Amino acid sequence: MRLPCLPLAATLFALVSCAPAEPVAVPDTGAPVSSAGPLSGGTPGELIDPDLSMSFSQRAACEAAGGYVERRGRRNAELCVTPFPDAGQACSDGSQCEGDCIVQGNAEQQSGEKIVGICQQDDALFGCFSTVEKGAILRGLCVD
Repeated sequence: MRLPCLPLAATLFALVSCAPAEPVAVPDTGAPVSSAGPLSGGTPGELIDPDLSMSFSQRAACEAAGGYVERRGRRNAELCVTPFPDAGQACSDGSQCEGDCIVQGNAEQQSGEKIVGICQQDDALFGCFSTVEKGAILRGLCVD
């Protein structure tokens, strides 16, 4: 007996069983989630995956270390973000910054041109940027 639909049915079943759990809606309590820093996301009714949220003790440890909790990235995960003291200062090499020396967006360098970047804002860098080393663009990168 030949069952031509059996492999297709097995594949569909495997895909459906791997689907992520349903996200949880965030209730609108009117209270701020964290007083230590800005939070993006968390809009009333916004769907948030509970696996991407920090526990109370993780939040407390983050804030005690000088950071703040913020949702970032394509997954909108809660991260502990620590600002760098030299954030936004002009630089031409990563050795001049606590983090990296970067140029935001898709930067292009003309032959012989020295690039001046800025020291990155914090330790949770997302988006498109180029790393600057010795006055030249070392590499471009987009982080989701």
